[in-house]
Amino acid sequence: MSVGIGSTGNGEIRVHLDSKTFDDLLSNSDRTALALLQHRHTRGVDFVRSPLVTPHRELQEIVEYKFVTKDSEIQSIEVSRGGPWPAVFRFGYRMDDIRSVAKTILGKAPSDLQLEKITTAFVQAVFNRFEKSNIYVTNDRLLLKNRGWFESHFPGVRLNVMSAEESSLFLDLFFKKNGEYLLSRGFGLNKGYWYWISMRLKLPHYNVGDPLLNALASRFSYCLMALDEIGLQFFFFGASNDSMENTLYHFGYLISLITGIFDNLALKTNTFLGINEVDFRKVSLSNGSGRDFLRRVRDRNPTIRAHVTKYVNFIELIYAFRELVLHREGLERTKLVYRDEWHANMVKLNDEQMKYIKTSQNLADQYKLFRGWGDFAKFLSPYQFSLKAITVLKNFVDRYLDLLGQPSFIEGQRRQTGEPVVPYVAFEKEHLGF
Repeated sequence: MSVGIGSTGNGEIRVHLDSKTFDDLLSNSDRTALALLQHRHTRGVDFVRSPLVTPHRELQEIVEYKFVTKDSEIQSIEVSRGGPWPAVFRFGYRMDDIRSVAKTILGKAPSDLQLEKITTAFVQAVFNRFEKSNIYVTNDRLLLKNRGWFESHFPGVRLNVMSAEESSLFLDLFFKKNGEYLLSRGFGLNKGYWYWISMRLKLPHYNVGDPLLNALASRFSYCLMALDEIGLQFFFFGASNDSMENTLYHFGYLISLITGIFDNLALKTNTFLGINEVDFRKVSLSNGSGRDFLRRVRDRNPTIRAHVTKYVNFIELIYAFRELVLHREGLERTKLVYRDEWHANMVKLNDEQMKYIKTSQNLADQYKLFRGWGDFAKFLSPYQFSLKAITVLKNFVDRYLDLLGQPSFIEGQRRQTGEPVVPYVAFEKEHLGF
């Protein structure tokens, strides 16, 4: 997927929707699709969708483009918003050429449905010929798998094809870039409260009160902020020296925050299990410095030890980054360029980091954004890695808090009614982003 999308001169993002994708998602009451479509009238976001008859009001209210054809060739795309002068975009691609592209990708002649899908990539190319800030949102596997091919071959322009989940991340960051931290359409929060609610929903077993766990919660909130700062560089500022410096600044902070969270859990475990080790240098979830401590954890609570063991490669991966970031030579940076169309800020991986990434792959399978941990050969995308790392971290931490005897604050809130519970319910249902 391309990076450095930016926005139009008037500060808008054009969102081209694959109607079939959203028709299917709405039929299944998909949370992300409903959250995205509630912004169909939000200032700064301009929606248009592909032709489709749909029973869903959310889609019906989005303007549908039309093809103007002659002799089986698409002449232009017409987008009418109800005014007297509809917008007309010259298409400029021959159907025989699109069929040839489809045959190259599929290895055989395309069906009518496959040809229709691939044609939408060329529609997106037309839109982006006029405004570079269009994104095309689809869950179609054929288009997502080949989005890089289209950009580097034919039509050979940036398409910004995203899945629904990816577009949710992108639009959330677009709003934050403009200083808007939206709970739902038209209802914003201040920055600190937005991240506080986000943290509490991701760590439902966190309860206010214990100083160590309060520190953990603060660090997790800061992790979410750092993730978004890295995401802003990834999506909106492209690959440059400035965006690289900003990315690595927040990436280094993110790594140190995660290891701080590990320390909070280890120290809490030390007292919770009555181990009471006084040399805190030995109180660690790392197999290296915490070997004796973890042996004592196993003797007193095998379930907690088994939980740490399940995530051992993830823990050691983060510590491998920490050693480079905080104590050694730092991260080696580079810019990855593919066919002069795909540019991204990257850092180089060493053999130890590559080993731990490979053995941690299964921990991120449930969150199928982008590709794995963001590793490409011996290079790493800081944003994609950070997104995976925080996803794994929240699962690790919340289960750990449960094992430490912490009840679910969120479940308690759900049993309540009235004012205090409203922001959590609204955020869980309608928020965009991670």
